[in-house]
Amino acid sequence: MRVLVTGDWHLGAVTWRRKPQDRTPEIQACLNEILDFLSQERVDLIAVTGDFTHYWVPLEGEKQRWLMDYLYALSEHAPVVGVLGNHDWRGLVSFDKFARKKDVYIVDKFGQLELNLNGTKVCIVILPYFDARKVLQPYQKLTSNGVKDTAKQVVLNDLSPRSCSWDANYRILITHGVVEGLAYSELGGNDVPIPKSALSQFDFALLGHIHNAQVIKDDSTGRIVGCYPGGVAKLDFGEMGSTQGFWIVDLSPKGPDCKLIQFSSQKPLKRVEVAGPVTPEVREEIMRTNGYVKAVLKEGDLVTVQKLYDLEPVVVVELKSAVSSGNEGSTGEGESKVRFSSLEEAYGLYLNHYPELAEDKRDELLRRFSSYLRKAKENKS
Repeated sequence: MRVLVTGDWHLGAVTWRRKPQDRTPEIQACLNEILDFLSQERVDLIAVTGDFTHYWVPLEGEKQRWLMDYLYALSEHAPVVGVLGNHDWRGLVSFDKFARKKDVYIVDKFGQLELNLNGTKVCIVILPYFDARKVLQPYQKLTSNGVKDTAKQVVLNDLSPRSCSWDANYRILITHGVVEGLAYSELGGNDVPIPKSALSQFDFALLGHIHNAQVIKDDSTGRIVGCYPGGVAKLDFGEMGSTQGFWIVDLSPKGPDCKLIQFSSQKPLKRVEVAGPVTPEVREEIMRTNGYVKAVLKEGDLVTVQKLYDLEPVVVVELKSAVSSGNEGSTGEGESKVRFSSLEEAYGLYLNHYPELAEDKRDELLRRFSSYLRKAKENKS
């Protein structure tokens, strides 16, 4: 049996506050690559492992229509089973009773499906985003230390293929959550890690939530027990080193055979260090990028930052040293990271509303503003 595994689409995502980028066209282009693949290759099941959308609210009308049309287009090739993730608008499940007529199943509750896929009987256990608040009953008052352990046990008591029909050829888990022991940036306040041992009860586990494509192996046997497709678009510079795509998983009595297909339409992320003023060489390096750039400015002022933002690929400017202050943490490299105060940020954005303002005049206003702000801080100290 062949399964196509995708997830973490985050349709509708708009990233980077200073220069907002609607990532929908990129996400749609990547997802259309799946349709291109399906026009050439056969699969028996398509699994969507959560986070169809990026926000907890309905998509804009055209984007919502595109999503449902896309799911129906997938279902022309094989049944589609999707589980809701932590980002998903819960109203998506309202489409389920209509979508099932076209072999699209959108599930937001713990349960199971039994499908006959081209003569192969499959039992699918479905576990939506594993949130402690949704697992426990309101009357279960626990200390913060006991909430996750209790929630985990409540689910694990039933997270088993034991209730599947005995004659099922394959028992599959589809879920959106973090497997215990896997590297992840930080578990959310109510994220409950799924024990790896729970996956070994199934023939295979299809997972979402972690934005890096990877397979999961049983610690004792080394057998591949599941996979994460990793998403579609790189949504932040913390995902620069990650991999996204969709898996083709061939299940047989010998075990799973997994092949990852990466997206060619995905836009790359790039980090460029800038020593000072924007030179022609720096400008050329940045403009050659066909994705998004984070410029790390070693020395500079508001004018230099604005000139970097004027370059189309630049969506983030980070300063190691600047005329403004306000330490907001550290970068992945352990360096001090300084961003503009709200006054500087506001003034720079304010000037952007006047496109008729000549560049030299704008630069002069930015210099004066930085100078006045510096003097005000010196007088205050």
